[in-house]
Amino acid sequence: MEKRMKAAIVLSILSPVFGELISGSSPPLEFFNPLNFVFLWGLYGGGVLLMHELWVRWGRGYMRLMLLGMAYGMIEEGLAIKSFFDPNWMDLGILGTYGRVAETNLVWAIWLSIFHAVYSITVPILLIGIIYPEFGEKRLLTDRALEKVLAVFLATCTFIFLLLNPYTPPPVQYLLTMFIIALFLKWSSEERVWQPSPRLPLQGNPFLWGAGFAFYLMFMFSILPKTGIPFPIPSILGILMTIVFYGSLDVLSRKGKLGLILGLMTFLLLIDIILELRGVVGTGAVGILVFLFLLTKYRKMPDTH
Repeated sequence: MEKRMKAAIVLSILSPVFGELISGSSPPLEFFNPLNFVFLWGLYGGGVLLMHELWVRWGRGYMRLMLLGMAYGMIEEGLAIKSFFDPNWMDLGILGTYGRVAETNLVWAIWLSIFHAVYSITVPILLIGIIYPEFGEKRLLTDRALEKVLAVFLATCTFIFLLLNPYTPPPVQYLLTMFIIALFLKWSSEERVWQPSPRLPLQGNPFLWGAGFAFYLMFMFSILPKTGIPFPIPSILGILMTIVFYGSLDVLSRKGKLGLILGLMTFLLLIDIILELRGVVGTGAVGILVFLFLLTKYRKMPDTH
């Protein structure tokens, strides 16, 4: 198999691995069910390949990647799954009532858009640049292959929309979500994308910055909502830190990016261990194994990379 195609397949698998398996959303027994895996691969794999190709075609840059990642999160959770609007969606918890505005789970929508941008899109794309440095910033798909991936992705989203969740979303809010997605795609396609200031000194200790950012998001979207603090506060603070974080990524070397990914994984690893202790078999083992595999690769990587 051509190496470029191998890189594309690995990228398409990394996205559901981080977005579903290691995040605990789909435990191992559920994730590796052949039928379930096919749909996760069509959704996450198709989505990350599309966003990678757009990112490379439009000029790369990490603010561009943030916009594309958030657009993906809105397509998945807003348009396909409809969890942005369904107050009874199984994963909402307190966010089913906290920050629910105009029939929209607003805080949940912001949190999931950021989560998917980071873990479903950015982490897999950064890893591909580490595993296959010759293809990290190059297109992986021909135009014809890209059309096929788009068809699979749209078919998967349509299937999920029709069969996964019977909830009927409010039409105005649903159309507004489409408009925001289109706006994010337009901004990401522009020749120059705005860069924030100030910037974080990520090269100092990428692992600690990654872990700090991950737990900052957990605090904003999991802890603060339970205190009764007004919902705009964690929402705005979460968005602002995400913008500053992405605006600082370009200073990192390949090894620095891997250290950052290991730091970001600490949040998922904590979730995996908690789920394992609660009886969700295999989540802790999978999270630890992936973390140790990447840690081993990090330790073997020269500092100059």
